[in-house]
Amino acid sequence: MPLNIYVTIKTTLRCNLACKYCYGRDNHAAGSEMTDVEVKRATDFTAEYAKTVGARSVTFCWHGGEPLLMADRLLSLIDHANAACSARGIKASHGTQTNATLLIPSTYGLIRKHFGGYVGVSLDLYSPYRTYPGGRTSTDVAVGNIDRALSAGLQCGAINLITKDNLGRVADIYDFYKQRKMNVRLARVFPISADDAMQSPMYVSDEEFAAALIEYFDLWTSDPQPAYNTDIVKLVADLLLGSPSICLREAECHKRYLALSPGGDIFSCAEFDTPDAVIGNFLTQSPTEFARSDARERLAACAPLPGKCRECRYLPTCNGSCLRERYVLGYPYRCLSNRLYWDHVVAWLEDRGCSLYMLRGKSPAEKREIIDRIFKKQ
Repeated sequence: MPLNIYVTIKTTLRCNLACKYCYGRDNHAAGSEMTDVEVKRATDFTAEYAKTVGARSVTFCWHGGEPLLMADRLLSLIDHANAACSARGIKASHGTQTNATLLIPSTYGLIRKHFGGYVGVSLDLYSPYRTYPGGRTSTDVAVGNIDRALSAGLQCGAINLITKDNLGRVADIYDFYKQRKMNVRLARVFPISADDAMQSPMYVSDEEFAAALIEYFDLWTSDPQPAYNTDIVKLVADLLLGSPSICLREAECHKRYLALSPGGDIFSCAEFDTPDAVIGNFLTQSPTEFARSDARERLAACAPLPGKCRECRYLPTCNGSCLRERYVLGYPYRCLSNRLYWDHVVAWLEDRGCSLYMLRGKSPAEKREIIDRIFKKQ
């Protein structure tokens, strides 16, 4: 078992938005919310589970729905989580992901106290799919809140969706985040099933998405004062080291990640949300019973690594891509776009005298020297 486990607490599945692309748009438990007692049970369960499996630390992600709907309650609930972990010798840290429409001054105290002054936000700049239930777009409200939070000294990072509406605005997206010194990860809409209709302009093809990633990368590498972007730096390191830095590419993510939902259901991660993917229940099982269960392995067995992945040069970095993609769709959804994008990044590295996985076996000092040299030549 890894020394750190990452646990998403889905305190509420309620949301003040009705984004058309949300992976929870078909959520069977939409509208449910944990009581304070359930949240405390969830964090007690997590702390005891971490102790049972020998983990030394837990990263809690406070999620939803929209977690800031519960901002007033989270202050004391996270205090309880910290105490539960501390009593068992477990280090706890916390993060959150919000749609930013409720990122207002009354939440800043929570963010400073428990989230280190940092909050993750989700946006789809220059696209019309991030809407209130009545259909009004929310982007202007979110951007205004983000700018006020930054002015108040908070830090924000973003996941920004690429759709057919903003494919031609990659340079504008780059400038938006550069001006605000915000890290951003570009993403695309994920189908909720293999039958999900993909004719909507909110979907982009593998080739279109790869082109957007490449354009962003080229803007970054050609910029004398490049935008702050740890995702690009981590990807470069992953391709040099042959190891993944994000959950989407971990070989055994189901062993390190959990998501606890209203009603007690436990999932392998926050993006699993259907009854067939439940792997336990924190209200009816003890942490020891859950730890001994083979439910996670049975889930992973339903989404085996495709044979063609074993022949791919990116296997050490990718590991067959996201488990949920393989489980829901039967294949790694990001595969082609990743390969097209990574081929471009590797060619860029080769122009700098580097090669795929060249840092394997190097000392920490050698790794740092080579990485510094790469980025000095940028």
